[in-house]
Amino acid sequence: MADPFSIVAGTTSLLDVCWRVGAYLGKVKAASGKIERDLSALIFEVKALTAVNESIQALWDINKEKSLEDSFRDAARIRVLWHDIDLTLDGCRHVMSRLELLVEEIIGKDGFEVRGKRDGIKKVLRKQSKDEELCDIQRQMSSHQNNLSVALSALNMYNSLFLEALPLLLTRISCYVRSSHDANDQSLDLLSEKIEYWGFKLNHDLATLKAQVAADGKREASHSPRRTAAAEIAAEVSLNKHFYIPRAVSSMFTGRADLLESLHNSLFEVSTPVEKRHAQKRFVVYGLGGSGKTEFCCKFAQDNRQNFWGVFWINASSRQSVQHTYSTIAQVAGVEPNERAAKDWLANLDRPWLLLIDNADDLSTPLEEHFPEGDRGIILVTTRNPLNRIHGTIGDGSYHFERLAEEEANDLLLRSACEPTPWSTISRDYATKITNHLGFLALAVLQAGKAIAKHICTLSNYLEVYDRSWQRIRRLRRKSSESGGKEGTINMNVYSSYEIIFRGLEATDSMATQDAVQLIKMFSFFSWEDLRIDVLTTSVKHPRRQLQHDEAEAAKVTTQGDTAARSWTQKLRDWAMWAVVALQKDCSDSVMPVVLRDDQAKFDEDRLMDALDQLNQLSLIYYQEGTESYSMHPLIHTWVRERPQMSTSEQALWCQAAVTTLARSILLPPLDGIASAESLRRHLLPHVSNALKYQKSIHSMLAETQKTRKIPWLAITHGFGRVQAIESAKFSLVYVQNGYFSEAEELQVKTRDFVCARLGMEHVAARKITLFLAGTYFLQMRTNKAAELQEQVLKACKTHLGPSHPETLEAMNILGSSRRFQGRFRESRALLEKTIDGTTATLGAEHEDTLQAMDDLGRLMWMYLDYSKARELHSKAASGMSQLLGVLHERTLIAKENLAMAHVSLEGDMLTDGPAHELMIEVCQERKQRFGKEHPWTLLAIDNLARVKSALGDHVEAEQLIRTALPIARRNLGDNHYGTLAGTVHLAQVLVRQGRLDEAEAMFKDVIQRQRYESSARDDGEHPDRIGAMWLLMNCYQKHGKVSAAIGVCDELMIAIATIGGQGLGLHHPLAQRLRERRQKLVLLESEVDVLSSDTELIAA
Repeated sequence: MADPFSIVAGTTSLLDVCWRVGAYLGKVKAASGKIERDLSALIFEVKALTAVNESIQALWDINKEKSLEDSFRDAARIRVLWHDIDLTLDGCRHVMSRLELLVEEIIGKDGFEVRGKRDGIKKVLRKQSKDEELCDIQRQMSSHQNNLSVALSALNMYNSLFLEALPLLLTRISCYVRSSHDANDQSLDLLSEKIEYWGFKLNHDLATLKAQVAADGKREASHSPRRTAAAEIAAEVSLNKHFYIPRAVSSMFTGRADLLESLHNSLFEVSTPVEKRHAQKRFVVYGLGGSGKTEFCCKFAQDNRQNFWGVFWINASSRQSVQHTYSTIAQVAGVEPNERAAKDWLANLDRPWLLLIDNADDLSTPLEEHFPEGDRGIILVTTRNPLNRIHGTIGDGSYHFERLAEEEANDLLLRSACEPTPWSTISRDYATKITNHLGFLALAVLQAGKAIAKHICTLSNYLEVYDRSWQRIRRLRRKSSESGGKEGTINMNVYSSYEIIFRGLEATDSMATQDAVQLIKMFSFFSWEDLRIDVLTTSVKHPRRQLQHDEAEAAKVTTQGDTAARSWTQKLRDWAMWAVVALQKDCSDSVMPVVLRDDQAKFDEDRLMDALDQLNQLSLIYYQEGTESYSMHPLIHTWVRERPQMSTSEQALWCQAAVTTLARSILLPPLDGIASAESLRRHLLPHVSNALKYQKSIHSMLAETQKTRKIPWLAITHGFGRVQAIESAKFSLVYVQNGYFSEAEELQVKTRDFVCARLGMEHVAARKITLFLAGTYFLQMRTNKAAELQEQVLKACKTHLGPSHPETLEAMNILGSSRRFQGRFRESRALLEKTIDGTTATLGAEHEDTLQAMDDLGRLMWMYLDYSKARELHSKAASGMSQLLGVLHERTLIAKENLAMAHVSLEGDMLTDGPAHELMIEVCQERKQRFGKEHPWTLLAIDNLARVKSALGDHVEAEQLIRTALPIARRNLGDNHYGTLAGTVHLAQVLVRQGRLDEAEAMFKDVIQRQRYESSARDDGEHPDRIGAMWLLMNCYQKHGKVSAAIGVCDELMIAIATIGGQGLGLHHPLAQRLRERRQKLVLLESEVDVLSSDTELIAA
């Protein structure tokens, strides 16, 4: 066996040859432009080989003090690797010697320089005669370089994994001896990144070597000792951390092995063209639906899982499904769950990742909009649109899938039909006839096999059954005037195959199969992918929980009574409402699948699982174990919903079943705040959107049909009743949580109009939905619209409940806070002070509502520049909430944050490192842990922490904090969100304190643009935040010596402040007096500057 010392000596001699040959090639390259182009690749290979040899030398230098073989757990593997390095270096020396002789022959006796045209032609001719030999040398050098790289990665990874892990593991053992419950694994976490790096390097080198071997046609080399030893080392650590694909790869997968290998080699090929080396690697698989595109990509992802730290996918069938599936990736990343955040995370992820963009068939959105920016990662695309193949950047760029090869299709059919092996000639003949009849379409063949496996038909009579199904479907489609074309005809192969299975399922008289039929009909009105099991189970469990809560609340009202007398009319209306509730509850149950109906003492979850298992066995749905969810193929999803046997009225029935199931799975406030309910609502978005879209379409079709009725009064109307109102309110919760505020608003407006028309604002339901809608307006920064609705609620509460009722006081506090955002400070103060007096008298000084009103009044005191009073109020609120709710409750944290900011505002640059900094550190850490690092509340805490640090004089760290948070705010909230604008203002303040006045000035001027505040400013006044930014811009101008510009801003501010509160009340605001004083000083300063300027001119004259 080779001695490592002799190996190092060999690398030294080889390096000498490499440098010499490299010098030769450089001179020849300089001598002739023609030879330059031809020898560039050779120079690249020589440099690469030199780099690998230098790495081997460095690795030996690092470990020469250690006994390498004794340090490794398995010395045999390491001996194989070092022995392989020795053999490869021998091969390298031989190849380099050949190259040296070849270069000497090409340059000839006359040396490197070209002496005349004749000499140049001779050199070119000699080079051309050696082209084949040069190409062979280049291939050999590339192969040796890859072999050495594989071995080097394996050795480095082994060093990281075992040499460095040993002392860390001993330390952990010692810690466990001292304390058995010590859970601090940070030391191993630090090591894992290094192991991951070498692991991915090794896997990449192995994949590259495999691609090189395949390109050279030397497949027998794939089992060399080097690859075996290196692969064993790579297998020591699980490198893939995230693996999410549309569905698990079927055990029936067969065929297209050559395409899988070709795609692998294209992704990991060494000789990538220069113009594509820095381009994102993308590959497109296009073709007809059901041709196996998604299954192929899932198989590739599964086979190459170890090459990627993360494997992700998005559903690109619609704009909304893209946003939803990207938000799932964002949750994995720990960033704010939206598309922009997920793309940004992938674009900057320094680990290898694979993204599958599935079903990219939406013509309304260009495919390139779905790609993360930059050149990182690998993207696979499946699409029916052949024009999308232009986005492929590697290898051939795309594959066109139409049909399986005959042998592959036959194998798939017989395997899925569970035919015993070895397959007889008769079985193969039947299979050939069936697959040929189905056009060798993968999904149709699979469905045929499942029908045979379930004994719905046999291999011998399948085509007879299929033809009857085909003819029946054609007759029905002809009646419905449906057109097809090539793709429609091919899809009929899938539809006819499916219809055989479906009719067989209907004909089976068992509870599980009948439940399965009902479930799949309902599933066809959900989204076709990622239907979680808990959506179904909670649709039974949550209504029971909601009912128990409602009954408890009703009992409270009955026991406690009401503070205001209720008329007989009001009581009668309530009783009528209870009667409607009871009647419509029974009605909603009747459209549910039997297995999900709430008419059993105990929900039979096993019965549900039996029905789902029936569908899974027939491949009508696919189970995803990792996410505990089910998916359907889009073609099957469409066919179940639109099969000719499904009348419009039956569609309406099962669509309503889907809507009801989704609505019943959603909890209403106050039960909606638990983590599991929030997670479920985030998941429900695509299912809710699909169900509502289908429902709207079906209602339109029914309306058109009813127009033709001879007796109009027989027509069934689809009105908006109580059930629809509750469904809309629940679905609006889903839209709000996912950031679809316009969609939420539309549903809430319909619900509010219905409830207010039927019950009036005197009913609690009308007031609650009105406040809910106001909150949605507020999230859209439509503060004026929100305050208008809140004022209506307050008036209704005063009229029907009395001025001292807790609900009245709560509405008063909400409106008071909104008035502050509108700049109506006087009204805000009156409302908040009245709230505090009322809650103190009614509920007590330490009640949560009283403390909340104090905290809100403290925020208002900032606007009056009374920071001392603000600090006093925030201190009381924070202290009281800590005792009442706990130190980590979100309301407590808000009060603590406000208290910290009051310290900053009161003490300014004189702030000391005390309570303000400690409070903000606590708030920031807790929000990061609870909400994630990109949640708006977390970003606010980071911004306020930066303000504290800047006040303490740490401007550099303050700037860094804000610059980290601000791009996230722009991406997630928008450029004109008040949080984004406030963060920009605070960053400009930090820049002013650093003397970077030009940068600060540009930021202030951008922020104070009036259109940024249009949605939340009053018609008769300016937004308070804009006024604050203008004040800071004035200060910036003054520090910059731009006194005239400062005076101009001061004059504009005087006009703006006069409008605060309306009716000229702003002129009495403390800021108005400060402005008048500031303007006098600025005018005086301007005159002094003018005098100084005149004196300077005289002296110069």
